[in-house]
Amino acid sequence: MMRAAVLALVTVFAASAAWATVEVYCEAPDGSGAAVGFGFGTVPGLAVISATIHADGKDWSMSEVNGAIPIIVAQGASDNMRTILDFADPQYSKIIASVRLITAVEGDDYVTVGTLAIPEVGAFPLICEGP
Repeated sequence: MMRAAVLALVTVFAASAAWATVEVYCEAPDGSGAAVGFGFGTVPGLAVISATIHADGKDWSMSEVNGAIPIIVAQGASDNMRTILDFADPQYSKIIASVRLITAVEGDDYVTVGTLAIPEVGAFPLICEGP
């Protein structure tokens, strides 16, 4: 249920930005309900254009969504195997969430796993779908 809600939010945000080309959705396999969804743009480098996070009954989003706590990208980096994202409050006064992902590729097979850490909320394992 939560997965469908986060995917719907990411799809809505990505559709509003015509230049979005890559969608990633990650959820915690531990039953906590934690999930992260984000979209990347097509410019060289890392251009996060949408993001939604859910954990501990709370939602954070880069777009205004029903009661979601606003976030912005504080910093990020990505290469073919690792993605590092930190989200902050709109005033850049504190980090709200950190996402760390690693991808393994063998032929046509790939898997992306990682962690979501939210201060004063918790740390969650992630399994991801999408490039």
